[in-house]
Amino acid sequence: MANMNAAGGARSGSSAGSVQQGLKEALIETLSAILSPVQEVRAAAEEQIKVLEVTEEFGVHLAELTVDPQGALAIRQLASVILKQYVETHWCSQSEKFRPPETTDQAKAAIRELLPSGLRESISKVRSSVAYAVSAIAHWDWPEAWPQLFTLLMEMLVSGDVNAVHGAMRVLTEFTREVTDTQMPLVAPVILPEMYKIFTMAEVYSIRTRSRAVEIFTTCANLICAIDELEKGTARALIFPVVQQFTEAFVQALQMPDGPSSDSGLKMEVLKAVTALVKNFPKPMVSSMQQILPIVWNTLTEIFFNQTFTYVRTEVNYTEEVFDPVDSDGEVLGFENLVFSIFEFVHTLLENNKFKSTVKKALPELIYYIILYMQITEDQIKVWTANPQQFVEDEDDDTFSYSVRISAQDLLLAVAAEFQNESAAALAAAATRHLQEAEQAKNSGNEHWWKIHEACMLALGSVKTIITENLKNGRIQFDMHGFLAGVILADLNLAAASPFLLGRALWAASRFTAAMSPELIQQFLQATVSGLHGSQPPSVRISAVRAIWGYCDQLKLSESTHVLQPFLPSILEGLIQLAAQFSSEVLTLVMETLCIVCTVDPAFTTNAENKICPLTIAIFLKYNNDPVVASLAQDIFKELAQIEGCQGPMQMRLIPTLVSIMQAPPDKIPSGLCATSIDILTTVVRNTKPPLSEMLVCQAFPVVAQCTLRTDDNAIMQNGGECLRAYVSVALEQIGQWRDEQGNSGLWYVMQVVNQLLDPRTSEFTAAFVGRLVSTLISRAGTELGDQLDQILRAILSKMQQAETLSVMQSLIMVFAHLVHSQLEPLLEFLCSLPGPTGKPALEFVMTEWMSRQHLFYGQYEGKVSTVALCKLLQHGLNTDDKRLQDIVVKGEELYNPEEGIRTRSKSAKNPERWTNIPLLVKIFKLIINELSTVVEANASRANAADWSQDSCGMWEDQEEEEGQEDDDEDEGLAGQLLSDLIASNKYDEDYYEDDEEDDPDALKDPIYQIDLQAYLTDFLTQFAQQPCYSMFSDHLNNTERQTLQSIGL
Repeated sequence: MANMNAAGGARSGSSAGSVQQGLKEALIETLSAILSPVQEVRAAAEEQIKVLEVTEEFGVHLAELTVDPQGALAIRQLASVILKQYVETHWCSQSEKFRPPETTDQAKAAIRELLPSGLRESISKVRSSVAYAVSAIAHWDWPEAWPQLFTLLMEMLVSGDVNAVHGAMRVLTEFTREVTDTQMPLVAPVILPEMYKIFTMAEVYSIRTRSRAVEIFTTCANLICAIDELEKGTARALIFPVVQQFTEAFVQALQMPDGPSSDSGLKMEVLKAVTALVKNFPKPMVSSMQQILPIVWNTLTEIFFNQTFTYVRTEVNYTEEVFDPVDSDGEVLGFENLVFSIFEFVHTLLENNKFKSTVKKALPELIYYIILYMQITEDQIKVWTANPQQFVEDEDDDTFSYSVRISAQDLLLAVAAEFQNESAAALAAAATRHLQEAEQAKNSGNEHWWKIHEACMLALGSVKTIITENLKNGRIQFDMHGFLAGVILADLNLAAASPFLLGRALWAASRFTAAMSPELIQQFLQATVSGLHGSQPPSVRISAVRAIWGYCDQLKLSESTHVLQPFLPSILEGLIQLAAQFSSEVLTLVMETLCIVCTVDPAFTTNAENKICPLTIAIFLKYNNDPVVASLAQDIFKELAQIEGCQGPMQMRLIPTLVSIMQAPPDKIPSGLCATSIDILTTVVRNTKPPLSEMLVCQAFPVVAQCTLRTDDNAIMQNGGECLRAYVSVALEQIGQWRDEQGNSGLWYVMQVVNQLLDPRTSEFTAAFVGRLVSTLISRAGTELGDQLDQILRAILSKMQQAETLSVMQSLIMVFAHLVHSQLEPLLEFLCSLPGPTGKPALEFVMTEWMSRQHLFYGQYEGKVSTVALCKLLQHGLNTDDKRLQDIVVKGEELYNPEEGIRTRSKSAKNPERWTNIPLLVKIFKLIINELSTVVEANASRANAADWSQDSCGMWEDQEEEEGQEDDDEDEGLAGQLLSDLIASNKYDEDYYEDDEEDDPDALKDPIYQIDLQAYLTDFLTQFAQQPCYSMFSDHLNNTERQTLQSIGL
């Protein structure tokens, strides 16, 4: 009997084995088919892989195929790539990319056993894929399920086998990028000493392996810094013990000349590491930096000095061949990358008060080299000559491109912002020296001399403000007239100059109009207009366009635009020609310039309207799907609308075009064109002096209203609502008097649109701007609305019940905030006469929603309207003893359980949030204090920024030393705040909302916008503190609120 069982067992075992064998063969066939050139075969195989992927041994088979030295290379490579993906999606159910089934424990053990041998593989692609897979597994399994992994890796590192060393380093590189905060305390003490050994044993390990060791150190240092912000003491325990020895080794490595044990790639990694240390751990670095910085600085200067000229010969002028090192992934480690690292290091020094002064001392040298790196390279000349669009893109102030030239410019701007006077002096000296050297080069027949001229013009023009200021105050010596006449103008008159030099000369001249005599300006303007001519190379014409923008801008500031008037016809001609020839980048530049040209002389613009307007309409129609072009077209229409002589003719041309677009069936025009056209109409209405023309009121208005009413497109609804708001704001009487054939007034149409935007069946986002439309309607039409106002408010209440997004809720709540200012008593009566969603009066619903979101509202104007409304509500509630407000209870503060620790999702699900409940008026009081604290902070940071920009000396350096210890405590404040709070807490910060609604004319006209909120709230709270009931309120305050009140003396 027993024997029979054993036999049966063997049979079933062998059948399982044969199934596995069958699956493995099926997998090999499928992988071969994936490599087939025939599309159908490939597609079928990819489907087949999905079937095999869910089998238990799939991962094991892939691992076997990957590490099988007898296997076909293509199959091994493909198996290793699929294995990597398999680990990402099936290894652990907690992974973001997880798809069931999860790999079984048995299969996991088999794969962990198989893979390490693949790290010794001689074929680097297989080795790298295996390393990725090992690293991904380690992320989940080390140290618990795979404790021996690190021992294995360390053995490989000392094995002397080049492939094994590379494989192990690849694993460590990948693994350290993804280390979790719980693993780091176990990883750092093992890895960092090993990396130190590898880095310092130059005779044992290759340059690339040692570079990898430094990269792993940098990755760990950055991660440890991040963990330390949440768990104080991590850095002290894990990185501080090794900082000293690493830093010393880094300094030695930087001093090592290029050769068998060092090259630019290694130095680049070392610099990145030093930069990370300075950035992340400035305090412990201070003591060691005293010794390091002079050495690092000298080394950099030497690298700069020796290599700069190599860079100039090989990259800028192509007079020599270049041999760059290549890393183990085939990445070329050009000298350029080392330059980026050097610049990044200097930026980091500038960010820290303790290290700034070293940069300041080195400015003369530094700026001299920066100019060398700002030179145009031969590559750039080739690319820009072939592609003028790329020239515009790369040379734009806000470019997304990156090159040595751009990063040198960034660094120049950074040092100039930090040390204004010192930089101006250093730049003046450096430019003078460069120009003299260029003269010698030119005389000795060097054809590339002009690149230094171009770079000096670029440098001086980029920071022209500090140059002109310091020249005015006599702080610096620089022959500006000699530069303008003897360098720039002289270069423009050269017989065969590079177009890039000519273009830069035109631009540079336009930066310094303030320093020119009238005759010189005339000469330069003449040269610029010639530069626009169609016969010139594109780069010269493009630079001339930039120069014209500069002249218009500068001469408007100095109120001397009359100088430009004689040149305007030729300028316009040149711009129109360019607009016809180019699209995208060049076109946007031309349109920006055309827009500023329109503002120079209203009489000229009126005469030229018949050229400017048709061109702008044609460009808008042709490029309507390009949002940048559309918005520039809008800017030009705005300028034309503001010039009285242009209004009539422009409307005759533009309005019929816009009307026909708004009336066109949606499937007959490009998507987005209708919404943009409505936007343009809004711009025209807003910028036209009332009364509006018959064309705007009787033709355009009904069309935009009907277009908004019959669409289901969100963008058209939103823009339509904003357009009607412009009509209501600018010309309410005209709209009220206009009637359609059925006798409906313009106001009736506006009401229809409001109802549609608030319709519960439309998406909530249609209501994102409706609050502004309703508020403008109420403030302008107020009493004329009668019962219609009640109807609107009912619609807003029902929309509030379904809205979830903050912007939409804020838009709706703002309507009630405006009404608190203008019609408080009727508003309270109305809200108490209606039931809210719970059956209690709607007043409670509105107040609950408002109070829970007030601290999140954004926008300066909205912040002021809602905050002053809160003050009015509180004042009213107390003065009239209003029971309707006093009886409402809302959420106060959230209660936390101190034992609970960090709130994870699972904890939140088990223990829902708990809040205190407090009277509405107390909540309003607390919110007012919170608004005061926010606005005080915003004003302080603004004042700080202003001081900072004036400060160009080292006045902060000493102060920082005294504050020494305080830094540590200050950091903790931000950790507990939510991102949404951090964003919202800046609503009064102008820079933060630079492009926010403050260009909204209705907001600007509202007296509330002019209120100084800090003074208003201080005054309000001071008076409130004298009321007899004050103590009942102050009992509810928390520490932060009490501190805010103490800061204003309460």
